[in-house]
Amino acid sequence: MSFRSSASRLPFALLGVTFGLICLTALPAHALPFFGKKPEASSKTPTAKGAPRTQGTKGPEVEKASPAPTAEQTAAAKPASAKERQAARGLDLVNQSSFWLGELEKNPSDAEAALEGSIALRKIGSNERAVQLAAMGLQVKGESPQLWSALALGLAAGGENESALQALQKAITLNPSDPSLQSTLGVVYDRLDRPDLAANAYEAGLKLAPEDSTILSNYGLSIAMTGDLKKAEAMLRRANQNPLAPPQARQNLALIVGLQGRFEESERLATRDLPPTVASENVAYLKAMLNGGESRWTQLRQEKTN
Repeated sequence: MSFRSSASRLPFALLGVTFGLICLTALPAHALPFFGKKPEASSKTPTAKGAPRTQGTKGPEVEKASPAPTAEQTAAAKPASAKERQAARGLDLVNQSSFWLGELEKNPSDAEAALEGSIALRKIGSNERAVQLAAMGLQVKGESPQLWSALALGLAAGGENESALQALQKAITLNPSDPSLQSTLGVVYDRLDRPDLAANAYEAGLKLAPEDSTILSNYGLSIAMTGDLKKAEAMLRRANQNPLAPPQARQNLALIVGLQGRFEESERLATRDLPPTVASENVAYLKAMLNGGESRWTQLRQEKTN
């Protein structure tokens, strides 16, 4: 059994089980302390000297000296040293996020903390907050290619495709030698149903990094959505020749092989990264989709959800 249609693109619903475009690596989101909330106004407001002024019921206002800060409070208010910041980059992503959020609480104009925090938050799936931090950094360093990249990647990871497109174009203008930006641009164009522009972006990325497995995998899946499964398979096999190829690249190859009716081979590929039951279920979905069309695919997904 084979499937090929150059006139129409495969539905994105097809990519909703295990397979999909590799835009960004993201771990499950974790709860982090909210950053940026201003404290409620207090009845005590600081004077020019910094001491709280208390309004008495009788007589003139009396100023009371505030207690001197402790050594711990003084240290907590100071930005982390370069050595401490370098050490923070070796922490797990959740603790990295907390560290950089803490630095921004000390100094909201800390562009380095905004960038590092945005990257860490995106990688744990907190895309909206990653975008917020990148935007904060750009208020300080408006032409930073790294911050524009962080903004664009956060928007793309969050599915804000139109906004991501604009940010990506700016980021690429500032940093035209970054192949990951071209790959993400291709993903965004695919989402916007512009396979011609997606192909241009992937080709530009491959000129910069000819054997980049993520670009090759994304490009292969983009080709597959136009219906050219043979060409897509060749691109995905090329992606998987790289020993550092991500598991998603192999799953995408399993998808394309299965769409051509080679179900046993598809399942063998899938089980290299997935439990056998999950790989078998994916192949069952492919069979049902090919036999019953997209409506049958949708029905099966609804049955799985219920």
